[in-house]
Amino acid sequence: MAAANLRSVRIERDRLRLYALAIITGIVAEVGLVLAIQRSGTEALALLLFGEAVILGLVFGARPGMLAAVLPLVLLYPVALVVDDIANPVAVLSYLLFVVIILAFCAGMAGAMRDRYGRRSAPPPAS
Repeated sequence: MAAANLRSVRIERDRLRLYALAIITGIVAEVGLVLAIQRSGTEALALLLFGEAVILGLVFGARPGMLAAVLPLVLLYPVALVVDDIANPVAVLSYLLFVVIILAFCAGMAGAMRDRYGRRSAPPPAS
């Protein structure tokens, strides 16, 4: 009984570590992209957010990748309201919700493809 309990604690700890690493990676990547977009003034760089979501989904899987792609935008929204003095925050929130849904889909689909097809390995060669 104790061995089964220890195994579930280890699984939860590993899952927590995976989620924490995914969230930290997502925050660093999105803050870097936001700073690059702001400094260069090129809004076309915002398309890299979708590429980032796909990469996060491929690296971390569906659920952690979705969380890592979406959480930084949700955390950056109040900062953007304070720094940029946005005239219509409700409209910006609706745009943010739309982008969050698309990013979650991109990361989730890439993670689902990884979970379904990426874990296959060839059997060892016969000796």
